[in-house]
Amino acid sequence: MRIDKNTRLLLVSPHPDDEVIGCGGLLGKCKKESGKCLIVYACVGESRQLITTKTDASTRIKEIRDIENFTGFKTEIFYEGKEFCRLDVIPKKEIIEKIEDVIEKYKPNIIAIPCPSSYNQDHRAIYESCITALRPVPKNVRFFVENVIYYYEPYFWANSELKTPNAYLDLSEKIGNHNLLEFKIDLYKCHQTQVRDEPFARSIDNLIRWANIYGKEIGSDIAEAFYIMKETL
Repeated sequence: MRIDKNTRLLLVSPHPDDEVIGCGGLLGKCKKESGKCLIVYACVGESRQLITTKTDASTRIKEIRDIENFTGFKTEIFYEGKEFCRLDVIPKKEIIEKIEDVIEKYKPNIIAIPCPSSYNQDHRAIYESCITALRPVPKNVRFFVENVIYYYEPYFWANSELKTPNAYLDLSEKIGNHNLLEFKIDLYKCHQTQVRDEPFARSIDNLIRWANIYGKEIGSDIAEAFYIMKETL
């Protein structure tokens, strides 16, 4: 599985910011190699926040536009409004069909989906919907995605489903004057309302910390980790 000019990456993100936390380096690599990417956000809306009391939908959509401008990639939103943080109560069939439709339309050769071990119910709902939407069928019936990976996030606790990564992206690789980790952090700052200070799991310090841990697993300083669910050689 290579990231090059022929790459058509589909990145499925439960909410705005999950795509950068799990795949910010991959987005930078895709941009560097002149590949294509479509980022799909399952939902955007307003919800109670324990830290900031409320998330404003219009602000989050503006942040998505900043992501588009930063990467040059297109985005799509499945739900706007009351579905935010309630994906687990939407009939799975409805979400599955949305994912199937975007796959058929965009025809990716790589799809990146959330991992199943998240403690966020929305993330698990999107993972499960993706698995069904990607079920193997004859190529003459439905578009066949050759490569399926899931990305990691620091959102797990007391969950036995977490698997050891089996694919990595070296984030020390340069994109312009920066490395891919610096690109990832700058991209993450586009989601300004979601950036948290230590000791929150999605603090910038913690993202850098995880990059350092994953890097040592491949003999590098910094890396991003993935789990390959399907790879077509």
